[in-house]
Amino acid sequence: MSGNDDLDAIGSITIGPGTIDPREFRPATEPVELEPYVAVLVLEAISDAADHEPLYEESFVLVKAESPEEAQEKATEYGRQQETSYQNENHEMITWKLRQVVEVKPLEDATLDDGAELYSRFFRNYEAYRSFDPLTEEDA
Repeated sequence: MSGNDDLDAIGSITIGPGTIDPREFRPATEPVELEPYVAVLVLEAISDAADHEPLYEESFVLVKAESPEEAQEKATEYGRQQETSYQNENHEMITWKLRQVVEVKPLEDATLDDGAELYSRFFRNYEAYRSFDPLTEEDA
């Protein structure tokens, strides 16, 4: 008979209007250390305005989780929490939606010191990468 079997064999103790179950007083297990992950999210702004041009936001988010699967779930939930709708100054409805969780990967250097790498990716088509046209100051 193991130590846990001894606890399972013990019944509840009645104390006035309530009861105490000795199984509720088992020693706590060691806390699980959460690992840091970086999640890359893309959100899209859509609008009912006739001249609306798509606007996207790429966001790098720190997520702490026990596993890659949990990190993916947390990243998706965070992205959904960013979804919102509002009327702009021209009374046009703007809606931000999570478009995609692009990637979730372990953060290699969790020290967050100067020069710590937060995210990297590999690609083969440099011309496509170079042709990316970020917003100008006028668009921001």
